[in-house]
Order: sequence, then C-alpha cells, then structure tokens
Amino acid sequence: MRNLTEYSLYLILLMWIVISACETDDGDDPQVEEASAQVEVTINNAQGSVLEGVKVYAFDQPVSDELVADPTQAKASAITTNNGIAKFNKMTQVKAGSKLFFAVIQERLVGNKVLATKEVIIPEGEETVQETLAVPYWGYANGYLPTTIDNALALKEYNRWKNTQLRGCGDGLRIIAENQEETKVEAVGFGMLLAAYANDKTTFDGIHKFYNAKRTAQANNMMAWNVTCDGIIDPGSATDGDVDVAFALIVASTLWGDEYMDAAKEILEIVSSSVIKTCTVDGKDVKILGPGYSGIAWGGCGEMDIMYHTPAFFRIFAEVTGDNVWEELANDTYITLDAGAHPTTGLVPDWQTATGSPGPGTREGHYGYDACRAPWKLTLDYLWNGNTQSQTWAKKIAAWAASKGPANIVDGYELDGTPIGTNGLNSAFLGGFAVATMASNQGTVNLFGTELGKLNDTYWFNLNTRVLYLFTLTGNFWNPLEE
Repeated sequence: MRNLTEYSLYLILLMWIVISACETDDGDDPQVEEASAQVEVTINNAQGSVLEGVKVYAFDQPVSDELVADPTQAKASAITTNNGIAKFNKMTQVKAGSKLFFAVIQERLVGNKVLATKEVIIPEGEETVQETLAVPYWGYANGYLPTTIDNALALKEYNRWKNTQLRGCGDGLRIIAENQEETKVEAVGFGMLLAAYANDKTTFDGIHKFYNAKRTAQANNMMAWNVTCDGIIDPGSATDGDVDVAFALIVASTLWGDEYMDAAKEILEIVSSSVIKTCTVDGKDVKILGPGYSGIAWGGCGEMDIMYHTPAFFRIFAEVTGDNVWEELANDTYITLDAGAHPTTGLVPDWQTATGSPGPGTREGHYGYDACRAPWKLTLDYLWNGNTQSQTWAKKIAAWAASKGPANIVDGYELDGTPIGTNGLNSAFLGGFAVATMASNQGTVNLFGTELGKLNDTYWFNLNTRVLYLFTLTGNFWNPLEE
C-alpha cells in the first residue's frame, strides 16, 4: 500500500508540473505578446523607380544565398502593389521587440539569389514601420515579370516536355517533330536551351551528342536541318538551330565548365564565316544572318527570316569571341526589322528581303510559324540590355496583341492584322506576344501570363516554344555573362 500511495502522489505531482508549465506559456506575459505593428516595405530598382509585382519575404534569421535560399522558410510574404509597397499586417507568432529580416529573393530553377535584405526590429503597439529596399534588378535588368505564372508551372511544363518530346538515339537524345521519326535542327536548339536553363546536364549532353552526330559536310559541319535517328533527310543547315545550340553551350559553360564554351566558339566560327552577309539597305551596308548552308550559303539579302536574328545572343557572341561582326549584326537587326514590320501592328513576315519586301519568291509573307518567335527573340535585347529599339517594337506589337485580347489570338495573321490562322489559340503565338508585353506594363503582362498558363499544347512546335516562353516569363532565361 505504501508503494501505491507514493506512486499516486508522484503522478499527481507530475500532472501539477505539466499543468503549471502550460499555464505559464499561455501568452499572457506582456513581454511575449504578438506584434500588432504593420511593416510596409517599398521596393525600388537601381534607378529609384518603384517595382510592382515583387514578392517580399520576412524571415526570423539573417538572409543570404548561403544561409537562407529557400523562401518556404519565411514566416510571411507579401507582393508589392502598383505603388511598390508590400504590406505586412499583424503576423502570428511574431513577438514585439523581436527581429525580422525582410528580403527580396529571385526564385529561379537554377539557384535562388538574394537581391536585397534589411533587418527590422518589430515595435510594440500599432505603429507602422516603413522601410525601403533597393534591388539591382527584378527578373531582368528591364521589363516586367507576370505575377500570374510561376516557376512551378515552368518546371511542370519542362518535365512534360521531357516526358513527351525526347527520344533516345544511340547514346544521345533527340526531339521529335510532327512525324515522330524526324528531328529538326531548330528543335535540337530548343532542347539544348531548355536543358541548359533547367540545369539538366544529363539531358543537355544527350541532345548535344545527337547534334554532333548529325553534322554534315554539306552543311559546312553544322547540323543537317532534317534528320532521323538513323539517317539524314536534308543534309543542309538551318542557321537558327545552330545559333541556338551555340548560345545554349555558352549557358552550359557557366554551369558545367569551359569545354562547353570551346564547343560554342567552334560553331560560331563556322556560322560567322559561312552565312553572315552584307546587304545594301537605303544606301547603307547592313549585316544579315543568312538562313542556311547547303554546299554553299543559300538565301541572304533577297531571302532572309528576321526570326533568325536574336540580337541579345549576338551581343554575347561578340563578347566571348572578340569578333565585332556579331555586334554589327545585332545593331543592324533593327534596320531589317523596321524595313519589314508593319507600321501600325508591328507584325513581321515569316520571310522578307533585307529591304523589307515580304514573301520573296515562294516564301510566306505573313505572320506565321516562323515570325511568331520574333517577339521572344527580339524582346530579349530589351530585357537584358535595355535596348530602346527592341522596346519600341515590342511595345507596338504587344499593344496590337492586347487590343485583340490574349484569349482571341489565332495562329496566323496578315501583316495588317487580318486573322488567317485556322488552328485557334496556341502557345507558339500567344507566348510570343506574352514575352513582348514584358516591355509594356504589369497589367498587360499579367493578363497574357494568365491566359498562357491555361493552355496544354501537345503539338511539338507549340510545346517547345511554350516552355521557352515560360522560362523567359518567369525570369529563368538569364544573361549567362552576368552570372
């Protein structure tokens, strides 16, 4: 009995200790009351302008790339409104007198970057604390990112692209075309760009092996334009694919090593010596990128495609090779763009002459499946470099597209804006316009981002371009020389 009594007293004592501990942690201590203050954080860019649509995080520990790279660790977050202010109202489990560390983090598929951070002591009472953070850029040096799509969507669609568009071929990987036995060089360029920006080395190396396996003497050691796993359908080259492959290799070099840069420079030397041509436009010498090589360079001043021109890429090529012809090519792009673009809509033809005449020979002279990529390729020069010629054209074509409404875009137009598409809305066309709206304003880019997020393309070209556009719209298509 004595042991039982002692045991009972022990249990009662233990319960009293537990109850007492709970009662002393009920939040009644004025030193640990939850803060009722509001914190307002204004986000400015390097020029002092407020930034809309920027997510600001609050952490309970110091923030840096090394210490906190995961935004899911944040205690709270808020997005800046059109006045650049992110408002943090009373937050649960935040005590008056404690420190919070507010931060702007660029969330990307390849490593998050802390752009700015500030320590704030949370006061007691109803006081409003106002702080300002200056960020060097948001997404890109210029332009707007939509707040209506995010990295999760971009990664989801990248994985869907991998699962549906890639096929093994020997020890390499190829990307299917409409006929799934065939592969186009442009798709190889798309795939290497995507894999590089996704930091997917295994996929990148597999596609690069396939590219190298399909280089031909007829294409002057560039990749044959149309191939199968086992053979060559058309041994000549299509320059847009080789340019994209070379640029993807430069991106890869920033992630995985100098051997990729060496491979890029080899391709660029071939392209530079083979297909860059000098034309006469309004009495001036103008550099253009010829469309291909098949025994000899074909096309040129009388037959070119403005979509083959990516001035932002060309400026990178000039830096890594030291060859100024690429800078000339970048600058002269806007001469041929202005010559061919419709003065009201901004729409450009699939094919044109250097002097701007649409549809030379048997080529298409409307805004179709070649031209639909031009807004993406040309707007990059504004996003990365602040090029005002790029911005002016992007804003014009974005304004025209916005006047139609993102849900009403079709897959083809005459240059005056008359619709001729027959397959309705798809990402190849909507996504190109969406990237152009990045040069305009937050509201428009959000509308186009929302509509693009709804689509579920399965056609090879539309899905490839969809993921490229999503990477760009989410800040994941960065300038490799600034990393």
